[in-house]
Amino acid sequence: MSEKISLTMQVNGQSQQMQVDPRVTLLDALREHLNLTGTKKGCDQGQCGACTVLINGQRVLSCLTLAAQADGAEVTSIEGLASTEGELHPVQRCFMENDAFQCGYCTPGQIMSAVALHQRGPCGFRR
Repeated sequence: MSEKISLTMQVNGQSQQMQVDPRVTLLDALREHLNLTGTKKGCDQGQCGACTVLINGQRVLSCLTLAAQADGAEVTSIEGLASTEGELHPVQRCFMENDAFQCGYCTPGQIMSAVALHQRGPCGFRR
């Protein structure tokens, strides 16, 4: 059995430390170690996008990313988009105002992908 590794990362603006098996995905670290269950486990193969989060502002599929790859990084999950006062991110607000939900399971991943695109700006340039 593998020894656990220590990881430190900024998750949704807060410093988080955890001890995990080196094979743990970022998805499982968020859900099982930090109790952030907004990021969904869909296909667990990187095909559906329900597990999308941002690492240092870049869109990643957390089911295909080892938690160790995010050590020292800034991770944003769906829970980290709204302001501390509870004001929704503009993309979240647009989804709500336009009833852009299907079953709701994939919605966090869709919103995180849209946020990443919005942050990239026109033609893929970072804003």
